Amino acid sequence: SFAWAGFGAAFGPVMMCSLFWKRTTLPGAIAGMVSGGAFVFIWKYLIAPMGGVFAIYELLPAFIVGIVVIIVVSLLTKAPSQEILDEFEQAKASHDLD
Repeated sequence: SFAWAGFGAAFGPVMMCSLFWKRTTLPGAIAGMVSGGAFVFIWKYLIAPMGGVFAIYELLPAFIVGIVVIIVVSLLTKAPSQEILDEFEQAKASHDLD
């Protein structure tokens, strides 16, 4: 289950943000992957051993950290080009995703 937590925390937030938020940037995605994957280890070995409310499956807090980092880094970096935004809108329109 530890491997699945790392996999989910590294790639889950990137997939969600890149599919549903057109402002996601490459630096944001990379930072989210690294921070989500790293936070699985941080939670498992440093925070969860404290017990109590911290003794939860490491995927949840790592997933949240990954999403937050993607959003923050994407907002702090240059927005995607208009060409990328148009491609995003075209894909959205072709699948009737409103």
